[in-house]
Amino acid sequence: MDTWPSTLPQRLSCDASVKDDESRAISDMDAGPASVRNRFTAITQTVKGSMVLTGSQLATFNTFFRTTIKHGSFSFNWIHPFTEETVEIRFKSKPDWKCIKSAASVNDRKYQASFELEIQP
Repeated sequence: MDTWPSTLPQRLSCDASVKDDESRAISDMDAGPASVRNRFTAITQTVKGSMVLTGSQLATFNTFFRTTIKHGSFSFNWIHPFTEETVEIRFKSKPDWKCIKSAASVNDRKYQASFELEIQP
């Protein structure tokens, strides 16, 4: 399994959030409280966060995302944003990019990426 490139930032910015994905089946009853049961025990977690990359780091990211993990179809190993343990993770959606610092040279520009990732159980 591939690993997040060492030349890219190893952590998301401090705006990262982690949420357990829904694993329960909730059924309304004719009367009384809803019935709740687990549908499965292997629960994924959704991670949302961002990071700032330079122009050269953006090129590294694009190679990793587009070629190595085939536009986000493959999982890879990376650090959990809260526990810092190595986890298997994949992109839940394609990243959003914006230029946050303009410069004449592509390598001197700064870009912010927003990610939505899924930690595998």
